[in-house]
Amino acid sequence: MHSFSWNHDDLVHEPAYNTHARRIFPWPGVPEPSWGGAWVAVDPGETVTPHSHDEKEAFFVVGGEGLWRMGEEERKVGFGDTLYMTPFVEHALTNTGTERLVFLSIWWDGAEAVAKERALWAERLGVSDPQAAPADPPAGAAAAGGDR
Repeated sequence: MHSFSWNHDDLVHEPAYNTHARRIFPWPGVPEPSWGGAWVAVDPGETVTPHSHDEKEAFFVVGGEGLWRMGEEERKVGFGDTLYMTPFVEHALTNTGTERLVFLSIWWDGAEAVAKERALWAERLGVSDPQAAPADPPAGAAAAGGDR
């Protein structure tokens, strides 16, 4: 059985994002999946550094309140809200309350994750590139797409 617990003292300051976080991976004894995650806290009056990235990302708000901005749109958020970040769209989250704004962030499908997944399958399959097509079709094989 694998589990971990955390409290606010376990959060590490992440200056690039202006947050405090506890990354889920690496997790000793658990193979790293093709997604990432972190428990995140934003101090009162602070804003997550506006940024964008190639990953899809979701925030699951579990405490506090704030103002979420994605692109030009804004929305008030609080406990129970689930927020989805579209890849390549700038987003930020401002803590508008008097207590820490706490959320779980999960991200997936970025170029780095896809490359790791491809490398894993290439190793398992014993190939150099799992999406590479054979240079020449086997003898007697029909051309791709066939006759129509």
